Amino acid sequence: MNNYLMMLGSNFTEIRQLLNLTQEELASKMGVSRPTIVKIEQDPSRLTKALAFAFFVAISYEIKKRIKEVKQINPSAYKTPETLNTFIKVVSGSSLLSVGAIATTATRGLGAVLPGIGVVIATAAGVKWGLKALKSNNKIDLEQNIKWDEEKAKKVLEEIQKKLLEDQTRLLSYLELNSLDVSQFVEKIISNEITEKDEQ
Repeated sequence: MNNYLMMLGSNFTEIRQLLNLTQEELASKMGVSRPTIVKIEQDPSRLTKALAFAFFVAISYEIKKRIKEVKQINPSAYKTPETLNTFIKVVSGSSLLSVGAIATTATRGLGAVLPGIGVVIATAAGVKWGLKALKSNNKIDLEQNIKWDEEKAKKVLEEIQKKLLEDQTRLLSYLELNSLDVSQFVEKIISNEITEKDEQ
């Protein structure tokens, strides 16, 4: 028995949901079947060392990849009215945050997202008064209604990066680690190993 593996198995669902992954997606990233994930979530004692290592590698890579990809987004590539929607789709695809989560995160950091970015987020979320409604007008009206603000776009990205770093901090607390260092993870497992001799 290993107390750390039991703790990790108990937090399995919360970690998966923190990263916004379905059971199928997590299974694919770990190289196992979905029923394996279901069994661990139903019974934490089913988490073996081998599965824990696969889990750690998958979730560490996932959060680091998202942080890196969001940092690489260049707002100046989306400055025309026609490419505004693409900006939010790229942010959502890189961060794996829903459009609603992006809107909440951006508004939390900026106080208000304001016209331009706000309309784009609203459109991506399916709000009727967004870009789709404005497209019924001609191109000149569209450009007058939506002004691209690159500084605001950069701030939105900064807020998304902060959110991802907060998620990484929460992930570390679930793992009871100081960093996503595999040697630290292995040491945690070894130090919590309970042998039959210890139990007697």
